[in-house]
Amino acid sequence: MTLHTYLPQDRLRAIANDIALPNRTSGSALFADISGFTALTESLRESLGTRLGAEELSKQLGEVYSALIAEIEQAGGSVIGFAGDAMLCWFYEAHGSSAVRATDCAFAMQAAIQAFPTLGLKVAIASGNVRRFVVGDPEIQRLDILAGVTVARTADGEHLAMSGDVLVDEVTAQELGSMVVIKEWRSAAEDSPKFAAVSQSQTSPSQLYTAQPEVVTPVLQALRPYVHKDVYIRETSGQGTFLTEFRPCVALFVRFMGIDYDADSAEGELDAFIRQVQKIASRYDGTLLDIIIGDKGSYAYVNFGALAAHEDDSRRAVKAALELRNKTELQLQMGITQGVMRVGAYGGTTRMTYGALGDDVNLAARLMTAASTDEILLSGHVHKTVAHDFVTETRPAMSVKGKAEPVTVFKLVDEQQRRAIRLQEPTYALPMVGRVEELGIINDKLALAEKGQGQVIGIVAEAGLGKSRLVAEVIPLRTSQGLRRVWRRVSIRQYPYAVSGMEKYLGRVL
Repeated sequence: MTLHTYLPQDRLRAIANDIALPNRTSGSALFADISGFTALTESLRESLGTRLGAEELSKQLGEVYSALIAEIEQAGGSVIGFAGDAMLCWFYEAHGSSAVRATDCAFAMQAAIQAFPTLGLKVAIASGNVRRFVVGDPEIQRLDILAGVTVARTADGEHLAMSGDVLVDEVTAQELGSMVVIKEWRSAAEDSPKFAAVSQSQTSPSQLYTAQPEVVTPVLQALRPYVHKDVYIRETSGQGTFLTEFRPCVALFVRFMGIDYDADSAEGELDAFIRQVQKIASRYDGTLLDIIIGDKGSYAYVNFGALAAHEDDSRRAVKAALELRNKTELQLQMGITQGVMRVGAYGGTTRMTYGALGDDVNLAARLMTAASTDEILLSGHVHKTVAHDFVTETRPAMSVKGKAEPVTVFKLVDEQQRRAIRLQEPTYALPMVGRVEELGIINDKLALAEKGQGQVIGIVAEAGLGKSRLVAEVIPLRTSQGLRRVWRRVSIRQYPYAVSGMEKYLGRVL
């Protein structure tokens, strides 16, 4: 059983030793981004087919991540989380110079990636103070979060880095001194953080840190809150490990702003928001896969189809996005795409995660970034699927890195409010005579329905005996509108995705 590999190494040690990790601490954050997996995925799928391609990809992913994570553990670091093909790692200052260990680890990782010539690696390191949070509903999943300006600086460095680079911020560079050679300084703007592109000094020790990873014994029940409930069930039911596969999915990316991560209230505010995201995602059978925190905006990645697939996953994602926008006070930007994604558990033998990755995931993130505050942008494929159920507006086509042609973009406005389409009915000038008993039964049942007690009325008779006349007498337009209100009130709590379908049905029969 590999449950313990879903937790950061330092969290696992803390649980095993019954100690708490500090909420505020100092050290070095390392962000390592692997490039080339998307091309490798497509190549394997085209050359070997979907099934064999997925098996070979899973094998190669394991080899790559195992090699890189071994270097992180060798230097005393922990993989806090995965962001697509990237990893966010943490090195505590209390365990020795975190700047030295993180940088030595980065050089070792660059050496290890050379064994995989089709892949590349870029690394950014920042040193300073961080916040360590644990947020989320324990019945769904508790998430380990690293936050603060130090973590945000690694994102700035990653944007400046190129494949093969090791970039360090000014604080880290000062700590390293002559242990590295500074090749050049880089900055996005004059007032932006500066990063030094560094290489190993010939006079620096060949190995700066040699501690071996601690061996811990995981406690199953203690691990449960930190593993997504569906993954936990799969791992503990004897079904074996998740295999990588290609599956149609929908990606929803949400950027959220408005939380000061240095404030004492930050953990509570973040916890409330993440629980809300999890609750809404679960209602539509989606899964919150990733959370990345930064001072200039943080984002959540919710996937529909990775752990539970439905034919209407696009519609579920759009409804979830609308509900989230309507129920939070934070500023949001959202992007939604759909396509075939690489789904499954991935990582090394000692640290892994469950995810859904692919070109459409990257596109969803770019749509999120392009969206204005409280705006939801849809890709053309998603729009085609949901256009009849939602109000949208066309946006200018957007040029996207890696796409030969600009992509079609639509803004989501709201859910379509459809009026009932009534069939042409005869006009009855005279009042109906008789049918007193039948009218009484029907009115009694409608009264119960208005109180929330579902009823079924069947009218059966030979042709020409007055079925349509009876229906016209008891079900005017105001009754159909009342039934809509009853259906929505009763059903939205348990069957939110079925409401529109029932409305269409009412429109036909009423």
